[in-house]
This record gives sequence, C-alpha cells and structure tokens, in this order.
Amino acid sequence: MTYLELALYALQQLARPAGASEIWAFIEQNQLYTELDGYNPEQGLPSIGKTPWATVGARLYVESKKPDGKIMAQGSRPKLFSLRQAFSGSLKALPLAENAAVLPPVTQTQKARFHERDLHPLLCKFLAEHPVFAAQSRTIFHEKSGKSQKGADKWLYPDMVGVQFEYADYEHGSLQAWMRKFDRLPIKIFSFEIKKYLDFGNYKEYFFQAVSNSSWANEGYLVALSVPQDGEFREALQKLSQSFSIGIILLDAANLSQSEILSPARYKKQIDYAVMYELAEKNRDFSQFLTTITEYDHKNPHRYLSEFDEVLDDDTMAKYLVTKGILSDGKDGTI
Repeated sequence: MTYLELALYALQQLARPAGASEIWAFIEQNQLYTELDGYNPEQGLPSIGKTPWATVGARLYVESKKPDGKIMAQGSRPKLFSLRQAFSGSLKALPLAENAAVLPPVTQTQKARFHERDLHPLLCKFLAEHPVFAAQSRTIFHEKSGKSQKGADKWLYPDMVGVQFEYADYEHGSLQAWMRKFDRLPIKIFSFEIKKYLDFGNYKEYFFQAVSNSSWANEGYLVALSVPQDGEFREALQKLSQSFSIGIILLDAANLSQSEILSPARYKKQIDYAVMYELAEKNRDFSQFLTTITEYDHKNPHRYLSEFDEVLDDDTMAKYLVTKGILSDGKDGTI
C-alpha cells in the first residue's frame, strides 16, 4: 500500500477529522505500517523513513488539492484531514493490533468531550505509581480562592500539586532525628499545569502558564494527553523546557504506565516561599496541602489518604476513562 492508501484507511477507521501526527499514531499503534510498500520486516520502522507522519501529511495535502480528491483539509496548525462524504470507495481491510488502543491522542476536535480536570485522576495515578515521582497529589480548585482584582491571579494557581516523602524510606529513627536537628526531612514538592493537547498554536502560551504557576516548586511540569510526534515540535518543546526548567509529561490514557516524561524538570533545591505564601493565603486547598505535609506521619500513611486525591485502581480507572469519553471503549479494562 502507498502512504496515501494507508492514511485513507486510517481516516476511515477514525471516522473524524485528524492531523497527520494523529493519523500516524493510529497507524503505528495498530502496526499498519507493515502494509506499506517498501517496508522491510528485518529493519522494522527505520525502513520507511525517519518522519513518516510528515510523509502522511504531505500525501494528504496533495490529495486535498485535487478537484476530485478523496480528502478535505481544514485549519492550519495543525491541519486536519477528513474523507469527503462523496468518497465511498472500498478500502482494503487491515487487521488492527489486538491490544492496541484504537483511539489516538486527543485533538482539538474532541475538546468538548471532556474537561481538563477530568485528566487529574490520570496524573494522580501516574504520579503515585511511577518510581521517579512516587508522589501523593492534590487538585487545587481555583474557584475556592479568595477574590482579587480581575485578571490579577490569572496564572497563579497550578492545577495539581504533589509531594514525595523521601524520608519515609529512611526507617532508622536516629537518622530521621539527625535530619530534623541538623538538616531537614527530605521531601520533594511538585507543581503541575495540565492540558488536553499541545500543538504549534498553543504550546508557548501553555508552557509559560506552567512557568508562571509552577516554577515555585522543587519541580514544575506541563502535562498533556496529546503531543505531536513531529520532530520540529518536540525540539521546540525541549528548548523551552531546558531554558525554563519546566518538565514535560505526556500521559498515555490507554496505558498509564507507558506515559512518558518527555523532558525532566530541573530540580530546584530552594522553593519560592513568597509564592507559596501567596498561594496559601488565597487558596484553602493549597493551605491544607501544606498542613497535611507538615503533620504527615509516614508510619500511618492511611490516615492521610483522604487529604490527597484518590488513586483509582485499574478496573475503576478503565471505567472512568470510558465514562468521561477519554477513551472510546474499555475492551480489556487494562491501563
């Protein structure tokens, strides 16, 4: 099959407009690239080039310019492609990977289906189960904040905050007593700005929103459910991350354990207490978060579970993803 034929098939299966990166994500998730002309099973993906999504986009764009083309194009960054309604030609049926997620990363066309806050349980579970974080987290409800001049606190509040109680790993009582007297109990504070998707049209605004509301913590992150695979876009994100010390996390709704830290945050030993003070003064969720950290007893962690967001088990999460419309089906209930 040609790139165009494969892209047409992917769009038929998706049954909605999609960008080139998303179309390629669907093809890759379902291993449909093995049908491409020139694919070498011994070499694998490298045999079809370094930027196949770019090739998909180019082929679809050329097709959309034809008067009798099978494709319509709309928007710009990203450009979305869809099948023309008049096109009803039969396409070769291809087997979808048995365990692959049929739904590709979320796009602008899906943004009305669920809210950004619906992604909080996903990040909460990821943070609790990923060894790099091993963190308890809490949602910061902006609407609970004290009133201020309109626009004054626009980018003050993070979406979520988290804490890693590193000292809980040091069971020896005398060591903890020593740390309390001569140093400090080692903990790490995280701050997160969460978005449904990043693209060329929004990534700078979203990134600097994260810089504004999450730079105060030991580590701050911008989190998204969809990030284009385009090499140029990923490079632009990396440059911002390295320049401003804000990390990037890509959540994988179909398999949370496969979520990626695209760029780690740079650890800052000194927390910005001035910003913490302002947050605590204006928002009771954040104030309670600090109180919980202060009173936390690592020997009785279950006592404090209600003061953090609940970490859903796999079955509950699978149902949640379908209920919220984040995934279209929960075939095997596995995250």
